[in-house]
Amino acid sequence: MSEELTRSFEVRWDDIDLNGHLRNTRYLEYAATARLGFLIGSGWGPGELAKAGVAAVSLGEEVRYLREVFPLERVVVGSRVVGLSEEGARWRFEHRFARESGEEVAVVRTLGAWIDLRARRIAPPPSGLLAVVSSARADDCEVITSTS
Repeated sequence: MSEELTRSFEVRWDDIDLNGHLRNTRYLEYAATARLGFLIGSGWGPGELAKAGVAAVSLGEEVRYLREVFPLERVVVGSRVVGLSEEGARWRFEHRFARESGEEVAVVRTLGAWIDLRARRIAPPPSGLLAVVSSARADDCEVITSTS
């Protein structure tokens, strides 16, 4: 996994639930932050996306919990593109959460798409953005169809 696709988070007290471990919504937030960090690091921050007239939208998310994560632990989120439609309009990121020791604790898979901000419809991204997303494709990346 390339360096720019890895992000580390320290679990703070406000990240935990009543059971004393990392709350479920925080996994989704860490995954979204990791994706945004990848885009920003590749030159596609919110300002550049807006100038290009596109935005990312989530179409669905799936979380698989493997181990509990507790306050003050550090989790490393590794991200990769595991699905991409032929024209690049739809994408699926997989985020693998692990302790610093390497022990895997969760997997978040996000199905998303690019929307044209003027038309308010799913649309292919600009070629430069597509190249960035394509560069993060996993070896086993699947082709997404409109029904995937």
